Amino acid sequence: AHLWGELVFLYDKYEEYDNAIITMMNHPADAWKESQFKDIITKVANVELYYKAVQFYLEFKPLLLNDLLIVLSPRLDHTRAVNFFSKVKQLSLVKPYLRSVQNHNNKAVNEALNNLFITEEDYQALRTSIDAYDNFDNISLAQSLEKHELIEFRRIAAYLFKGNNRWKQSVELCKKDKLYK
Repeated sequence: AHLWGELVFLYDKYEEYDNAIITMMNHPADAWKESQFKDIITKVANVELYYKAVQFYLEFKPLLLNDLLIVLSPRLDHTRAVNFFSKVKQLSLVKPYLRSVQNHNNKAVNEALNNLFITEEDYQALRTSIDAYDNFDNISLAQSLEKHELIEFRRIAAYLFKGNNRWKQSVELCKKDKLYK
């Protein structure tokens, strides 16, 4: 019989946290326990293990991924996390994590969330995000929204153009949609 769970326990007691996490990820059926994993992962010395743990959760327990990300959020490079989830096309899965770290006003996080809001056609959340967090490419977003099928998104495009002193584009968009009084 393999005693992987016991080995993890000993690694934890002897403060060999990196080895404990590696053992849990290599033998999840015998050694992985969610609460223990989340407790130990915050103590590891090797930062790369955070990202290996994220990959592990994505494959092994995707529904618990946001819990892990929120535990790790003070230690993660949010731009790197966004790039990873973009590459594996799982940004919508980690939306709760992205929302929880948006208060850092990170450009990659803001742009990822704004794109999710556009995809979900949630113009109210997009407008709230734009007003609260300004670290994103305003002009690029406005240009992508000016041809959107929903008028509310075109209205946001006009708002962004106005905020960047591109009055002509803003007025043209408003005239085209008859958004004047």
